[in-house]
Amino acid sequence: MLHRLLERQLRRLDLEPGAPPNPDAWRELLERISRAYEAIDRERYLVEHSIQVASREMQELSAKVTKEHEKLAGVFRVAPVGLAVADQAGRIVDFNQALEVIVGHSARDAIGRCLWDFMPAEDGEATQAAYWDLIAGRMSTNQGQRRLITKDGRVVSADLRLTGLQDDGGNTQLVIVSVEDVTGKSQLEVELRHSQKLESVGRLAAGIAHEINTPIQFVGDNVNFLSGSFDQLLVLCDRYRAACEKAAENPLTAEDLAGLRREEELADLDYIRTNGATSIASTIDGVSRVAKIVQSMKAFAHPDRGERATADLNAALQNTLTVATNELKYVATVETDFGSIPAIPCLVSDLNQVFLNLLVNAAHAIGDVVGKTGHRGVIRVRTYQEGSVVVIAISDTGTGIPEAVRGRIFDPFFTTKEVGKGTGQGLALARAVVVEQHGGALTFETEMGKGTTFFVRIPFDLMEV
Repeated sequence: MLHRLLERQLRRLDLEPGAPPNPDAWRELLERISRAYEAIDRERYLVEHSIQVASREMQELSAKVTKEHEKLAGVFRVAPVGLAVADQAGRIVDFNQALEVIVGHSARDAIGRCLWDFMPAEDGEATQAAYWDLIAGRMSTNQGQRRLITKDGRVVSADLRLTGLQDDGGNTQLVIVSVEDVTGKSQLEVELRHSQKLESVGRLAAGIAHEINTPIQFVGDNVNFLSGSFDQLLVLCDRYRAACEKAAENPLTAEDLAGLRREEELADLDYIRTNGATSIASTIDGVSRVAKIVQSMKAFAHPDRGERATADLNAALQNTLTVATNELKYVATVETDFGSIPAIPCLVSDLNQVFLNLLVNAAHAIGDVVGKTGHRGVIRVRTYQEGSVVVIAISDTGTGIPEAVRGRIFDPFFTTKEVGKGTGQGLALARAVVVEQHGGALTFETEMGKGTTFFVRIPFDLMEV
């Protein structure tokens, strides 16, 4: 049976299948068939050539991609910052040499494990929560300081940055993890904060000495009075004893009694009776005031040794206010409203320095107003709880912060104070302590001519308190 296309060509040439052959018609048919084969050959050649060209281009592109991949892999391996790649389940699929050095684990040991396996429980939980937010698309990056546990058991501080890699559909397929060891930097920051604390104590030393000197003076005056009175009472007691011995043998005469009365007048017995108890109470009060100042100084300057401990922030604020009394009392009245807040795990010594910086700044802001108006200002210190966050609000009735510098007040070395009055490190270090060490927030509200309120927010886990 002939193909229908061939039958059609035969009919066009008036050739019916089975009919006697017509030489001319058959010749034309064969020529057409030959031309058709030639056309097919040309098309096949073009297709084959195109396939060869495409194949060569694909090979070249593949080689180029392989080369770029190897180059990127080489950069990944030798990058000076620790790098890792993790999948949607949080498992590490790649791990570079710098990260091997930081944690002490080889890539072979690390691949297949989760990043938070190398962290203390508290840091691991925070990192894991941020990771799932990245995978769910609720954020694109997350950055913070975390602790890592090395293979030999050491704990290092690291700046950790998680970045999600999304496909065309917006789904996060992989997460790039960059890790920078900042243990040395953290140590320098600790030393800087300690230096600032010593500087603060030195600056406040004269005022503290004055605060101690006042009660010590009236304690000394009272002790001198009581010492003299005691000597007089001893003399009077001796006269009474002699009179008692004489009365045991013979009745006392009117002259003997008159002599005793003269001794009582010389001893000023009525004055001692009236003022002795007051002097003793005043002495006890003075000693208590000195002890309170000394205890506040000890609590303020006590080092944390870099470890969190549960602390009462209301007590910490009261200690800081006591230490800063002489810095504040000449320019402002201090009002406190300490709310019912839980004791929280924190680095209380560093927070004391934050509170002191904010209080001294408030005093300086009010001092500028007092110098112009002569009216004392008010510093208000308030604490309260917002959900799982403790809030410390420190307000002043100072000049307010100019709008032009509000975005820079937390920058290191930035200050609006005159030369010699500020280093520009106070608020920068305060923010580092609150944000980086405690995962909190340091914000402010200000109004020119009205004053400023700084808010310190420290989060805590209610289940751990």
